[in-house]
Amino acid sequence: LSSLPAAIFLGAALMQLPVGVLLDRFGPRRTMFGFIVVAGIGTLVFAMAQGIIGLAVALFLIGCGAAPVFMGVMVLLSRWVARDRLATATAISIAVGGVGMLLSASPFAAAVELYGWRHTLFVVGIAAFAIAAALFFTVRDRPADAPVPAGGESLREIIYGLRHVLSDKRVYAFAAVTAVGVGTLVTVRNLWIGPYLNDVFGLDTVARGNVIFIVSVTWIISALTYGPLDRVFDTRRGVVSGGLLLFAAATGLLAVNWSTSVLVVTILLSLFTLTSAMASPIFAHARSLFPDQYSGRVFTAINVCTWSGVFLLQMGTGALLDAFPVDELGRSPAVAYRTMFGLLAVSLIVVLVVYRRLADVPPSADTGEPTVVKDKA
Repeated sequence: LSSLPAAIFLGAALMQLPVGVLLDRFGPRRTMFGFIVVAGIGTLVFAMAQGIIGLAVALFLIGCGAAPVFMGVMVLLSRWVARDRLATATAISIAVGGVGMLLSASPFAAAVELYGWRHTLFVVGIAAFAIAAALFFTVRDRPADAPVPAGGESLREIIYGLRHVLSDKRVYAFAAVTAVGVGTLVTVRNLWIGPYLNDVFGLDTVARGNVIFIVSVTWIISALTYGPLDRVFDTRRGVVSGGLLLFAAATGLLAVNWSTSVLVVTILLSLFTLTSAMASPIFAHARSLFPDQYSGRVFTAINVCTWSGVFLLQMGTGALLDAFPVDELGRSPAVAYRTMFGLLAVSLIVVLVVYRRLADVPPSADTGEPTVVKDKA
């Protein structure tokens, strides 16, 4: 049962590159509609599943269905929002999603308590169909007055364009940043923060939940804060570089924290998430360096590396913590977590060096055409 959630990540990861092709070929409206329907079907299958195989198939379908949601929103925003405001709009969408997750947790738990998890998930599946229908009938792929590419690309040209994107080394510089940056955040926030607070600070479930709630709120604040900074300082590479440096410093502070104070660790974990949400300027930077017709393929190529990084960091940090002996209660020692935080901080500095080789396109100079400049040697 503990390995079942991996089916979601597998489905989402396998669908990223096909989703990029479909977003650029058929547009985000039709692509997101079709995949959200798949997610709804997966939810209904999960609600009715009677065994491990059924649950795994259902979660795989849910992962496949969720694959184009964030990337589809990114493509929509790139078509509807002024180029210099893409990072801000992306940050708002990320923050809204974060608020939605926070606010939905208690109602979902209450519904499960009242009606059972199967009935609750059945309603969620039906709601997915309703959302897909609303998206299909109310969302347009681009403004009415926006120029539509003459003739568009054929499917063969779309696939050839994917090969072109995957052969561009700049994609992998962005992918390295998101793989390690997002991987560090997700690994700590979703996997290890609970065990860390339990093993090192002895917090019970309620106390851990309170700290995690505070940390989640600071992540939402982080997303909203990073969004407009590229226009404030007229640089995207500078914002991401500074953010990576601060994120590495905050992670490093956790590595050298010897205090057993819950207040101190809550402040440090809040600083960790407050410096972490750099996705919006990263994707805005990537969009500025590639032609618009490649946006779906560029975004999803980066994203498949992102989730691969999440998987590898979770596996790697798990192996690292397992290398340290546990006490009689099965708790890992503080030095194990400090080592983990230290290695993550070093990894963030390494990808910062890689990322700095990319050319910057300031928002004020982003005219809509990919800037022909050489990356830093």
